[in-house]
Formats: sequence, C-alpha cells, structure tokens
Amino acid sequence: MEKSVLEQLVALPADPLAKPTILYIDDEEDNLIVFKSAFRRYYQVLTAKSGEEGLRILNDHDVSVVITDQRMPHMTGVQFLKSLPEERDMIRMILTGYSDMESIIEAVNTGKVYRYIMKPWDKEELKITVDNAIEAFQLRRANNHLILELKEANEVLEKKVLERTLEVNLQKQEIEKLLLNILPAEVAHELREKGTATPNYYNCATVLFTDFIGFTRIAEGLSPQELVAELSTYFIAFDAIIEKNNLEKIKTIGDAYMCAGGVPVSNMTHAIDAILAAIEIQAYMHEVNEQKNALGLPRWELRIGIHTGPLVAGVIGRKKIAYDIWGDTVNIASRMESCGEGGRVNISDATFDMVKDWFSCLYRGKVAAKNKGNVNMYFVEKGLERAI
Repeated sequence: MEKSVLEQLVALPADPLAKPTILYIDDEEDNLIVFKSAFRRYYQVLTAKSGEEGLRILNDHDVSVVITDQRMPHMTGVQFLKSLPEERDMIRMILTGYSDMESIIEAVNTGKVYRYIMKPWDKEELKITVDNAIEAFQLRRANNHLILELKEANEVLEKKVLERTLEVNLQKQEIEKLLLNILPAEVAHELREKGTATPNYYNCATVLFTDFIGFTRIAEGLSPQELVAELSTYFIAFDAIIEKNNLEKIKTIGDAYMCAGGVPVSNMTHAIDAILAAIEIQAYMHEVNEQKNALGLPRWELRIGIHTGPLVAGVIGRKKIAYDIWGDTVNIASRMESCGEGGRVNISDATFDMVKDWFSCLYRGKVAAKNKGNVNMYFVEKGLERAI
C-alpha cells in the first residue's frame, strides 16, 4: 500500500547533527537577505518570494517551520498557510502588522497559525519563538511517529487476530464435519448445546442388516490390507446408497453393515426407504460380481435382512461415543439377515405389512430363526409400478 505524505516524512531518518530546516517567504528581496543572514548559523534557511514558490519548495524539502509575511501580492500569508495540506506537520508562523490583526487572530484560532510575530521583528525574540516552534515540531513529529507505530502494530495485531480467527473457524468446521460424520446432525447439535444427548424411544423404525456369505473363506485368500481395502470399497458404496435413501448408518461389525430408517428423525417412509436401499445395494453387488467373473476373481455374495418395530436410539457413555440402536427389533433384523439368501432381500412380516402396497414380495412361510422360533419371512421380488 502506498504511504501518505505524512507517513513518508515521519519515516525519514533523524540526523541529530543536522540543522532544522525553516522556510521564510516574503515578496521583498531585502527582507529575505536580512532574515537568512540573521538565522543561517542556527538553521538551514530556505527562502521564497511568493506563496506559489513556497509550495514548490515544500514539495522537495522536509521543513520544520514555515514563516511567511502576511502582505504579499496574489496570495496573502494566511491564504498560503491555509492552502498547505493537512497532513504536513510543519509549524506555521506569520509576520504581520497591526492592520492585519483580525485575519491573523482568526487564523490562530482555527489552528492554521502556531504564532504570529509583529513587525518589525527582533532577532533574539524571533529566535526564541522559532526555537520553541522547532521543539513543538519535534514533539509533533515524535507523536506522529508513535501514532504510526501504533497503527502499524495494530494492523499487524488485527491481521494476526484475523488469521487466528480464520484458523479457529477452519478447525471448528473440521471438528463439526468430523462430528457429523460420527453422529446424526440432530444428536450432534444436542451434544453441543447440552453436553449430553438423551437416547430416544421410537415406536416404529426399520433396521437393515447386510452380511457377506463365506467371509471367513474369502478372508483366507487375501492379505489383511487387501481384505480391508475391499471391505472399505463396498461399505463406501453402501454409505452413498443409504444416504440417498434417507437412512442413518449405525455401524459396521466386521463384515456386517447396519443402518436404520426413521431415526433420529421419525418419518412414515422408513420401511420403503430401507427396501429401496437394499434393492440398490444388491444391484450394486451384482454389477461388481459380474466384473469379478470377467476377471476370474471370487464373488462376494451378500445377504440383506430387514425388520420393522420399536427401538431406542441415541448416544450413551462419555468416551468414544457413537450413535447406536437397541431393542429386540435389532435382534430380529439380524435374524432376517442370517436367514436370508445371497443376492436377495429378506424381510419380516412386520416390514411386509408396511410395504406390501409398494413391492411385490414372495412369502417364504415360517422360517426357523435362532432364539425366535418360526417367523414369517418374505423375499422382496420387485417394486410395483406405483413405486416408480
């Protein structure tokens, strides 16, 4: 950024041995000679015959004190001093007679003139006045220098504060992003606001489980790194599918994947959403397996089970918190998965009752489920026309 005139002048290095520079303006040549002869021992004296010439000199020199005669053609002393830029911190003085006192006093009162000197001037008296003016100039210059230093320091501080604020905001955004990647937005908001999140009871929600068939056998043929990479590829695809279908991912347990609909925000479509997601997941697995067949690689067959019922969902504990769901509905959904078949979507009669108008389903009869006895189950065949 380009510096102002004042900033440039204040930045000039101070030479303690240099004489102060003063400018004397008078339209009479003899007066200029007398003044310069009287004061050149003490100061560096510059002279000008008019206000216009004085302005040109000021453009090229850093002047401490300006002394001008009042009565000059074209431009009076007061007019000249009033024309000087506000940012110039030089001391302004004027020589005058009694007849001009009214305009001089006005100039003094408005701050345009530091002192006025009556003609004819006395050398000793004038020198004392000029010395006082130079001292005032030096104090003014030092004050301006301190102001500029404070201004620059404040700008640096403000920049650092802004940078730190941006840094903190970015960190907050990263933390928020991480939190929302772990917890549903509603639960994360409650944790931020209250410090805790109360688990909620849901009268009706839908739970979806997936599991790979023969995972142990598949794992034996892969290195741990290859196994994790392959699982990650599948689960990332599942994440995108369930998010698109308004489901909430709960967790992965080894090669099992669990998600739910109707939590943490209740809705009326959770069962339909879960089946749409399940159909899309199996379609994705079919496509991947076709590619594996072409490459002579082993297939990964997937079972999916779905059940609908009441459950509790939320966050418990204080360390390594995670959003989870509890209740017999979760257990039955797991049984739906284990009793299913590869490439198919197996649902309970409770889920069937909610989606029978939207999907064509094949009744399997009562199927024995571990610790649950014989349970009615259905395979989802396809969506009906009205679901398209």
